[in-house]
Amino acid sequence: MQEFIDAVESTYTYIGSALAVIYGVTLIVWFLRRRNAAVEDWWQRMRPRLGLPLSDRAKKTIVWLVSVLSVALYIYCTVCTKADTETKGEHAPVIWDILVSFSIKVLPFFVFGCVLSAIIARLLHRRAKLMPTSMFGAGVFASAMPICSCAAVPFSYSLLATKRIPLRAVVCFMVIVPVLNPFVISFGYGVLGWEYTMWRIVSVWLLGYIAGYVVEWFAGEIDEAAPEAGALSCKGCSGGMSLDGSKPIWESAFKLMSYLTPYILIGTILGALITVYLPPRIVGDYLSNNFLGLVLASGIGLPLFLCSGEDILMLEPLMKMGLPMGHAIALTLAGNGICISSIALLFPLFGKRATWIITGLFFFGSIAIGLAINAISPLLG
Repeated sequence: MQEFIDAVESTYTYIGSALAVIYGVTLIVWFLRRRNAAVEDWWQRMRPRLGLPLSDRAKKTIVWLVSVLSVALYIYCTVCTKADTETKGEHAPVIWDILVSFSIKVLPFFVFGCVLSAIIARLLHRRAKLMPTSMFGAGVFASAMPICSCAAVPFSYSLLATKRIPLRAVVCFMVIVPVLNPFVISFGYGVLGWEYTMWRIVSVWLLGYIAGYVVEWFAGEIDEAAPEAGALSCKGCSGGMSLDGSKPIWESAFKLMSYLTPYILIGTILGALITVYLPPRIVGDYLSNNFLGLVLASGIGLPLFLCSGEDILMLEPLMKMGLPMGHAIALTLAGNGICISSIALLFPLFGKRATWIITGLFFFGSIAIGLAINAISPLLG
């Protein structure tokens, strides 16, 4: 198996170079179309020659193919991660290699999130009472969903688009869902013990409730026709992107993927750059028991893409070396709850105000919670 992985990884430089060109051209065309009317006119003239717009059959086929590819990449990434952990090796710190590695990590969760969003929009269209509308119910639902932040953002937006779930419940769901799920809880308990697991659960629930109320207070938008329902939308939320639950799942999934692809590409490129120049291994070299180390834990965790228990594997040797519990939880909250890729998705869907509030709460909230845990943990021990 290791020989196969090594053979695949030997092609990363070539694949990464091609991806960089594809990503770059896509983003340049996308940006110029938004900013330059002449480019948009040229694009409209070119569409028929490129076979656009796509037929319904072509869109359905693309959704199926991308979904199957995402499953394959997730399986490969799981095997690859295990092999890397066992051999204590890592991909060469070359931007092209890391771009491929980061794309493999991000793409499955992005696609899963878009497909799940389409599924939930369809279910809620038919059975409106399936999704809980309280923050507690949304948090419990989030705790059972095995998805990461790149999937949580589009999924949460599909809940908001129903216009029946309060903004505070949606935000609470979005905060909790990447940090808690049955696998991560059992894995964390088995590797790091009950104390870490308890603090992980308590901390993210606390942060979820705080984020829900703060975002709704400062960025919520109340429908004047039904003020008693509370804020069912946010200021700056996407008006051009909505999911119609009456449409087929594949159609809604394709629409959401098309709309968000440029943003996920921006996040992927930034994430790859950060991974190259800010590798996770420096965490062990620079974290300390003081306040600066706690800030560093949150600052390093915030841009990283950590998922499926990767933070637990990272924290295990660090905690054995004496990393305080508060530092570990701060890294867990910032690293799992949000990353560069999911921040890029927040802007077009939830608007600038809600995005900055959520990002700030993850950073400063994880620091505050880490400080509190470091103060309380010795009393419990």
